[in-house]
Amino acid sequence: MGIVIILSLSIIVILGISYLTKLRQRHGLSHANGCRPATKYPHWDPVLGLDLFFMTGKLFEENRYLPNLVERYAKLGRTFETNLLGSPSINTIEPRNLQTVYVAKSKDWGVQPVRLPAQEPFCGRGFITTDGTQWEHSRALLKPSFNRANIDLVALERGLRLVLGRIPKDGSSVDLQPLFLQLYLDTATSFLFGESFNSLDGTVSDVAENFMKAFDHAMFGSGFRIALGRFKFLWPTGRWLESCQTTHRFVDQYVDKALQYRERLLTETKGARSADEGNLSVGQNLIYAMAEQTADRKTLRNESLQAMMAAQETTAVLISNVMFLLARHQDVWHRLREEVLPLDSQNLDADAVQSVPFLRHVLNETLRLYPVFPQMNRVALNDTTLPLGGGPDGKSPIFVHAGTMFDTAFFVLHRLPSIWGLDADKFRPDRWATFKPQTWEYVPFGGGPRGCAGQYKALTEASYIIVRILHEFKSIESRDEREWTGQVQLTAKNLHGCKVALTPA
Repeated sequence: MGIVIILSLSIIVILGISYLTKLRQRHGLSHANGCRPATKYPHWDPVLGLDLFFMTGKLFEENRYLPNLVERYAKLGRTFETNLLGSPSINTIEPRNLQTVYVAKSKDWGVQPVRLPAQEPFCGRGFITTDGTQWEHSRALLKPSFNRANIDLVALERGLRLVLGRIPKDGSSVDLQPLFLQLYLDTATSFLFGESFNSLDGTVSDVAENFMKAFDHAMFGSGFRIALGRFKFLWPTGRWLESCQTTHRFVDQYVDKALQYRERLLTETKGARSADEGNLSVGQNLIYAMAEQTADRKTLRNESLQAMMAAQETTAVLISNVMFLLARHQDVWHRLREEVLPLDSQNLDADAVQSVPFLRHVLNETLRLYPVFPQMNRVALNDTTLPLGGGPDGKSPIFVHAGTMFDTAFFVLHRLPSIWGLDADKFRPDRWATFKPQTWEYVPFGGGPRGCAGQYKALTEASYIIVRILHEFKSIESRDEREWTGQVQLTAKNLHGCKVALTPA
């Protein structure tokens, strides 16, 4: 008994010394850098921050989260600290802080401690959920598939023709947003698996439809578990785990095909393919391209699921937002149409659709006002510092201890009058002809090593679709007086869609 007591006391002493040493180290780092505390959010629950947690949930439910975020920063300044279910969270839109987190000290920041425990049952380890060497391996596995050579505008045109065929020619109203979402469900599944879901032509199978329901539920549950943090066990797992397993079974059939392709590739002439493997090249079929590099089943499944999370809505939401704005600014529509009409619609390629400066300005301005990903977060992997946000004036550095969350709101950053002028909340594409924001003042695709690998692909495809629509229709009219209302999930899309009327050319 005496030995047990001595050992217990020894452990307590060692832990106490370790804790005090850590405190001294943190104090030294903070003092050496002249750190001061950031402004604190005025919680009425300072222990767990339940006031902000429940208020945020209500704002999401009522689709008022983004306007409230703008108001919050207006009241508290560019950097402030909140309590996130018992853990500190730094909220900032300071460009220098973004540069520090995403580039200068990117190794001090990551996502794995937050995302992996919440999402692993759904999508495992992959480029969205891991850090370090695992993330580097995932990125290397995926990156070749986003090369310029693998952008297939011919395949995109096939789907776009179905969209154009469903737009009324008599001037009646149509909601373009669900059409673009269906288009990108089809193109995403074709790009990922080599087989389209065919949602636009109405021939989607029951199996594919059940997969999408399970996928959406699994993704929603993953997001909710991330929000719950250390309390993720409160999320009911029964139905959620069933949804995860349904998605696994569906993707595994494509994993099987990819591994069969790999076996043939090892035994036949390199690059030979059977007639039943679809029309896409191997490079454009992501799961086959990955199978050339790995035979690990879980890796192929996980990376495919995570790629689908990233690709499913992003470009569709961007195009829908562009059309929403053009319908409300017909002068911009007509000017843009004049500039793209000289392009040969029968021979459009990536260079052609990106050769129109005003189209780039329209896309930039749309992404400024309505970034598809309105905010992004990281977690401190080590004790570190941020250059701005401390003290009464927000000009001093901040000490950040390991485990602190970092959240930045691009939706707010992109609307700062101090950067964009007094008309920051107005749609004015011409601002891009004379104003070039600093890198970390405009962040539509993230930045640094983890910046969006599909940025070029997304902008090229969006440009192509907009040019084609401008060729097909001579005018556009808004059929919905309601303002853009952000429905925030993984992306932020307009709750009310994109209801317009188009007049054929």
